[in-house]
Amino acid sequence: MFLGGSVHILRESDYPLPNEFDRAFSQSASLVLETDVEQLANESVLQYLMSRMYLPANQTLRSILDSSAYEQLYAAFSEYGLLLDGVSNFKPSMVINILTLLQIQKLGFVQEGVDFYYLEKAKNEKKPVGYLESIETQIDLMVTMGDGYENDFVRYSLYDMANTESELSLLLDEWKNGGSSKTEEALLEMRDEWPQIYRTVVTDRNGAWMPQLEQYLASGKISFVIVGLAHIHGPDGLLRQLENAGCTVEFF
Repeated sequence: MFLGGSVHILRESDYPLPNEFDRAFSQSASLVLETDVEQLANESVLQYLMSRMYLPANQTLRSILDSSAYEQLYAAFSEYGLLLDGVSNFKPSMVINILTLLQIQKLGFVQEGVDFYYLEKAKNEKKPVGYLESIETQIDLMVTMGDGYENDFVRYSLYDMANTESELSLLLDEWKNGGSSKTEEALLEMRDEWPQIYRTVVTDRNGAWMPQLEQYLASGKISFVIVGLAHIHGPDGLLRQLENAGCTVEFF
């Protein structure tokens, strides 16, 4: 099995992708991604998202966030000429997603990332594609992120976004060259300072994926598995878990 770390959204200048990705794709009988994001175009899936993205009728962002977190979120929204009042009944996770999209567009990230690129390539070559989780599972993750610890989630997200521009180029350069030190550092910081977010984003999902990866390994056919870079490295990353399961891990 080939395991590749994806950056989900890239800049035009980040292409072409490293040759190792094409090598893994060409030698694999199937492609495996986190989820089928193309299903977001389906009306039923969009309705599911719409049904999950709002706060309960008796709540607003102002009522569930403390004054500090609310003011930070208000200021971040204002930087894009938007009023937080317009999304006052959205869950904090949805507001953070809006801010993230605005930021990555501002930074020039307009190209679809590694997983999208190889999904199109697999479709063109009629190569089978598998998924580690349903689109509904990923929607549930997105809309429930921060539930029960909304203030910490908002503060972490805004802190992370504030450092994105200065750190992203370093992370991308390291990723292209097969390094991992910056990613490892970021994961350890998340684990130590924001353990609930780390558990939701990294530990729980990696644990849910491992039995499926073991099935792909046992199938006798080579698969190319592409997941977000944060799932590859770190103390709870898939590489470490595969090694602990008795697999031999080689880098190329």
